[in-house]
Amino acid sequence: MRITKKLGLLVAVPLVAVVSFAALAVSLSGGQAARAGHLRSLVDTSAKAGELVQKLRTERAGALVAMSANPGSSVDDYIQDVDHTDQEVAAFRASRKALGAESGAAGDLLDGIDAQLDGLGTLRKSVQAQDQTATAVSFVYRIAIADLLSFRDSVPQAGGAPSDLADRLQAANALSRAAEYIGLEEVAVLKAADGEPLTAASQQEITAAGTGYTEAMLTFNRLAKTKWTQWFDKAQTGSDMVAAQKMERAVQQLSPGDTLDIDPSDWTRLMGVRANAMLEVGSKIDADVGADVTSYWKEQLQLTWLESLGVAAAVAVAIVLAILLGRPVVRGLRRLRDVAHQVATRDLPEAVAQLDNHEVLGELTPEQFADGMKAPVEVTGKDELAEVGHAFNEVHREAVRVAAQQALLRLHIAAIFVNLARRGHLLAGRLTSAIDEAESRELDPERLERLFTLDHLVTLLGRSNDSLLVLGGTSPAKVRTSDEPLRDVLTAAQSQIEQYARVEMMSVDGGFAVRAVVVDDVVKLLAELMDNAARYSQSPVRVDAHKLADRLIIQIGDSGIGIEPSKLDAINSRLATRPPLDLEAVRSMGLTVVGHIASRLGIIVQLRNGHPGGTLAEITLPGALLTAETVGAESKPARGKQPGARPVPRLFREDAGSQASARQEDLPAAPVATVDDSGLVPVIYFDRRKINGVTGEHAIVKQRPRNPFEDGWLAAAEASSMDAPDPDADTGLPRRTPGERLVPGGETPDKAPTPRVESYRDPHSVGATYSAYARGRPSSPASPPSDQPKAAP
Repeated sequence: MRITKKLGLLVAVPLVAVVSFAALAVSLSGGQAARAGHLRSLVDTSAKAGELVQKLRTERAGALVAMSANPGSSVDDYIQDVDHTDQEVAAFRASRKALGAESGAAGDLLDGIDAQLDGLGTLRKSVQAQDQTATAVSFVYRIAIADLLSFRDSVPQAGGAPSDLADRLQAANALSRAAEYIGLEEVAVLKAADGEPLTAASQQEITAAGTGYTEAMLTFNRLAKTKWTQWFDKAQTGSDMVAAQKMERAVQQLSPGDTLDIDPSDWTRLMGVRANAMLEVGSKIDADVGADVTSYWKEQLQLTWLESLGVAAAVAVAIVLAILLGRPVVRGLRRLRDVAHQVATRDLPEAVAQLDNHEVLGELTPEQFADGMKAPVEVTGKDELAEVGHAFNEVHREAVRVAAQQALLRLHIAAIFVNLARRGHLLAGRLTSAIDEAESRELDPERLERLFTLDHLVTLLGRSNDSLLVLGGTSPAKVRTSDEPLRDVLTAAQSQIEQYARVEMMSVDGGFAVRAVVVDDVVKLLAELMDNAARYSQSPVRVDAHKLADRLIIQIGDSGIGIEPSKLDAINSRLATRPPLDLEAVRSMGLTVVGHIASRLGIIVQLRNGHPGGTLAEITLPGALLTAETVGAESKPARGKQPGARPVPRLFREDAGSQASARQEDLPAAPVATVDDSGLVPVIYFDRRKINGVTGEHAIVKQRPRNPFEDGWLAAAEASSMDAPDPDADTGLPRRTPGERLVPGGETPDKAPTPRVESYRDPHSVGATYSAYARGRPSSPASPPSDQPKAAP
């Protein structure tokens, strides 16, 4: 996960938590505001219900008056009361519709009120028809009014009103109930005002109404605001209110059996005045409660908006701060990342590559060189990013210092290699001079052969010294002024390996030469590859060279055990670049030398497994290292030119430092024998002698008494001097007779040679067997071998 996402997650997690809790608080405030709005609607409907209660109470009193013995104009008053009640019913229904569907006890009460209001039409017809009793009519009105008052009592709980608003609503409802008890008292008196003595039931009904009124007023006085009680007290003043109170006290003082002597019209009027006064107070109280509820709703709504805006502002501030504070951190980290990537992929490798040039350091110490390098990170500020920048600059400086120290160490090691190689060359030259001097004075063939062997070992020692020169960064090339033919270069490389006799030149294109400035380097490279092939080959090493349009391809193939593909890839990787001086370079010094020379001259060297076995080394020389072969000085022919004699390559004779070149120059390149008349025959001892750094076949001729067993050698010499037969007329090819030139006493011509069977050997198994014997015990067939010998020069 990228640092940007991590920082975003670091900011997002607490921000989401804060937003979640804030959203919960906003949802609570919003819910409270919604409940306050619902309470406001309920209070409005409750106020309409209170007004409807007063109208129903007035209609009920009118109905009882209309049903008295002398209705007169009372019926018209009743019809007018009905019209007023219908107007309030319409207002209540409109408020009820705005309230919407209501659940719980309030909803049930509203449903009951709707049913009661729908049944008023039938009741009114019965009142006008005088076919109902006053008690029945009063009961129906009482049920409707009781449901309306119960709805008003349920509003605080249904609307979730807070405690203070609930108390105010209960105070308003208590006043409405007090007015209802006055109406009940009015109804009870009207029913008892028939001229008959007051019954106990009527007296009890009147007393119950008065008791209910008193309890309701106690509740009102306890919960109402001070101004509400003041409004009520003020409404109870006036002559009509005093008369009503006197008439009420007179009625309440009657006992059962007393005659209720009052005028129903006066009683109804005075109670109506009292009820209207309470209605006005109740309406004012309902309006005040509605204002309080509206204020509460607005407060909750405002709180909800404020909390929402606060949450939005907090989120915006958090995001802005995260961006303002996080972007510099992210930019700083990205800058450090880019600088680190640039240092790792470009600056530091370039600095290390510059250190390969010995002149870069000069007289500077590694510390001085590191201090002179420019710091990759420009540090600003004093925060943790600045500290990381300082630390990275220190790491870069230390890396450059270590690289400079390593370069200085490599320079010292290279100087050591060069010093050792030059000392070795000096000693090898002195040894070569001593051996040449001994060879010039030695006549015994066996001792002379041993001297020749020592001479060749000195040549191998010189090649090892040249390897040290290459590893030390110095070319082993000598000063040359002429190009050398390719065959001479190949022969020179062949002469510098120990098993030179096992190298065969198969197909070599002629007509071009290797430039003088790179002759010795190319000879050194080819010698290392030939020596590596000869060490691990079961049969002679094959060398082919072919010129393409712009390059020369030389292939050196052997039939050894081969190399595992994984190790072969590793070797080719080292050959493709200049290998460093490490433990692997010491273990495979020859291939390391090849890599150094190839890298310096632009030569491509690649190893691959041959078919069916062995390893094939392919060397690609670019055209810039080649030139056309010029016909110039060649080797002098042997004394008394003999048929079949080959000239010694000029490359063998150009080493001015070799003391043996002058006297070796005129030796024949092939063994030739001469028969004389004195009965003495030349006994020919074959050997290879180093002439100017390259070997060639020569013969040492010494006269001694004739030996009959030497007739075969004389016959071979005579056969070698014979001209080849003419080509066949049909095929154009020379015709040979089998066994015609066999040495007497040698293999009979009719003996068929045993065919050689090429068999593939697994390099993994052979390597494991060698490793096991090197450890002192042979490998067991039960445990497959795992090691493989590496190709070494």
